[in-house]
Amino acid sequence: MASDLRFVIVLMLVVSSIWAMLALPRLRQRLPKIYLIARSWWLMLAALCACYVIAKITDHSQPSQPPTYPYQWLLIAFFVLISLRGCYEIKRLWCLQSKSLLIEKLQARGLQPKILPFSQTSSHSTQAYTRLNLLDLIFSSAFITMIVSLIALQQLIWQREQYGVLFFVLFASQFNDIAQYLCGRLLGHKLFTRGLAPTISPNKSIEGALFGSMLAAVLATLLGIWLTPFSWLVCSLAAYGLAVSGIAGDLLESAFKRQHGVKDTGTMLAGHGGVLDRVDSLLIGVPLFTLFYWLLG
Repeated sequence: MASDLRFVIVLMLVVSSIWAMLALPRLRQRLPKIYLIARSWWLMLAALCACYVIAKITDHSQPSQPPTYPYQWLLIAFFVLISLRGCYEIKRLWCLQSKSLLIEKLQARGLQPKILPFSQTSSHSTQAYTRLNLLDLIFSSAFITMIVSLIALQQLIWQREQYGVLFFVLFASQFNDIAQYLCGRLLGHKLFTRGLAPTISPNKSIEGALFGSMLAAVLATLLGIWLTPFSWLVCSLAAYGLAVSGIAGDLLESAFKRQHGVKDTGTMLAGHGGVLDRVDSLLIGVPLFTLFYWLLG
């Protein structure tokens, strides 16, 4: 069995086991938010893995020709659906009425404070929300570029038959999110009193970004050695590049949300927020990786 398919099986077994354990009544009562996060993770990964496995089904009807993949469109459709939902979340923040409804929904679920620090609440800011500014354009362009790059990367991977590269890129960024959170909780503000970007993301510490990116790079390097044909040096450089760019993407989305005075861009993914909240670490890393993967191929 190919390494990428083994990874899919191991991944779903691990996530399913964690969700099943957290679903036990005692743990679910004690850790309700963690349970929701695990459930959302399972749903997202199940959709991604199902589309990936079906997309890898080959057509051997013409033995004299190289095998084709007639269901590649399903994985592309998955990325397109993500883009449509993300564009909807962006548009919702540009419209005053829909943004007000979102804020009320977040407040009703305890996800949004009554007054968000650093958010603009004057009549002038309300008027500014009705038209696009530079940050809106930068963030929207980055999101669209990321989706186009994902589709292009998937096509390149299929052409070169290096299928594990897709999971390497996606999970290198997710390792970064988890590692930064853990390192931030354990070491945050113990070495540096100032945060990484206090006016944009007050909870993000320099320690979490520094040590979290290093830990994520190590984990992603091991994953890359397993799933990709790259050398350990290429894997480590790519992994650290994805970790650092993931921090930049997260700060970009945080600035976009803070400008609009919201904590999350949606409530679609319980425990995670909206689609934009989940893909922020991919905003910059995926386009850069796709470019270098194309040039070095």
